[in-house]
Amino acid sequence: MTPELTEIEFDIPQHSGEVFCHPPAAEFEAVARENAERLAASGLSIDGTPLREIRHQVRARVLQRAAAYTGAMGIDVPRPPAGALLLVTGHQPFLFHPGIWIKHLLAHRLAGSHHAALSLPVDSDAFEEIAADVPVLDGGLRLIRDTLVRAPADVLYEAQPAPDPASWQAFLRRLDGALRTLNEPEIEAAFRTFVDAASNVRPAADIGTFLTTVRRRHEGRRRYREVPVSHVSRSPEFMRFFLSILRDSIRFADAFNRHLDAYRERYNVKTVAQPFSNLERDGERVELPFWFVHGGRRQSVYGAREARGWTLSTSGDTIVTIGDGDGPDALAGIEIRPKALTLTAFSRLCVADLFIHGVGGGRYDRVTDAVIADYFGIQPPRYAVVTATLHLPLREHRTGEERQHLQRRLLELRHNPERVLRQPSSEQQRLIDDKWRLIASLDGGSLTRRERRQATQRIREINDSLSQVLAESVTEVEGALQALADAPDADAAARHRGYPFCFFPPQAIDALINSLGV
Repeated sequence: MTPELTEIEFDIPQHSGEVFCHPPAAEFEAVARENAERLAASGLSIDGTPLREIRHQVRARVLQRAAAYTGAMGIDVPRPPAGALLLVTGHQPFLFHPGIWIKHLLAHRLAGSHHAALSLPVDSDAFEEIAADVPVLDGGLRLIRDTLVRAPADVLYEAQPAPDPASWQAFLRRLDGALRTLNEPEIEAAFRTFVDAASNVRPAADIGTFLTTVRRRHEGRRRYREVPVSHVSRSPEFMRFFLSILRDSIRFADAFNRHLDAYRERYNVKTVAQPFSNLERDGERVELPFWFVHGGRRQSVYGAREARGWTLSTSGDTIVTIGDGDGPDALAGIEIRPKALTLTAFSRLCVADLFIHGVGGGRYDRVTDAVIADYFGIQPPRYAVVTATLHLPLREHRTGEERQHLQRRLLELRHNPERVLRQPSSEQQRLIDDKWRLIASLDGGSLTRRERRQATQRIREINDSLSQVLAESVTEVEGALQALADAPDADAAARHRGYPFCFFPPQAIDALINSLGV
């Protein structure tokens, strides 16, 4: 049943204001409904529980937890009507760029008042820093990076405390100071709106919740809920999903590694850690596609068959032994988190009617599709891929277009000077006429090889003669091109795609969504 990995290219848009959306946004509801119907009719069971029961239980539980989590931010989201479809997206909770942000606001738009939308902040990921890329005008335009928080290795978002008010306000002041150097009122106004919304947020348990809260405050009233992956991972349904893979870990690892290797070969991926690493196997001991979290840090977790059950361990320590008949209660107090593939597999099979990925997730979920079909034995539910490129309004600093214009101008000055001479003298006009006569003779094809060489040489001589009067213009253009070559940072900073959402008004993302016709 393994499907062919899709041939659709998920490309990041190159120009500001462009959106990539597959399938078309107008089809999301129909795709979600088709997914829901197929999953409801599936005969798949998860650790002995029918998938339809798992979905019914976990969706109710997750939406309830999401209502409480979102409500704690001071955001009240109405309860979805009975039978509502559920659109799900998610990302690590940092200061991400508009290409990621659009997934959340598109889910909100499409859910409307008839369906439900859910964001899953991936607080189970480790991070090194929370920082923002910032443009600054200091002699020339350049990009700097300002850091709010640095974290030790393997610390998770869910375990990192929220910044204290003084550190947060100092960070905002630094960003504001950098943006003020630009003298761009539009950028300053967007950031000021964010600062006003984010200055008095409620205390947060961790940095992921804090950053999710300030983003939601910046967005205004939106009809979608949030619940972190760490909360979902504590549900009995997720633990049952984990147990089902533990108890069939050899077959799962074989399918996982086989399809991951096929993906790398198909797409010529040379790095063994991309899009993620293979699962290790040492006899009956198999690495699981999950993390064990302890003390705010994560470790790989392994399963091994014992006489009457399964032993869970890290690389060095035993965590617990699970009996053959044990259920989720046997994992009480043990913090398990999904890795990339199992996060989206659980979300797509058990929670969502339609999962909305970005480009990176859309690419690696080709592997997930193959594993779902091979291991679970069902047609994988379809997913969507959405991203966008939105630049800050720094157009006057973009040197790429100016460089192309100057290069074209220099070619004209050197090779087509007659196009630049506005009022040629009689002698210059005679040379121009001679040039076009020679070009016509070359195009005619009647010249011998020697005559063609002579005609080409004479055209060069005419160009050189006509260009002499334009020597000053040539020098000016060459100087301008050299100046651009000496300042490459300005164009890179003006075209940077990774500026954080707090530099943009939410209405700018709404306008991108409008362009999708929904």
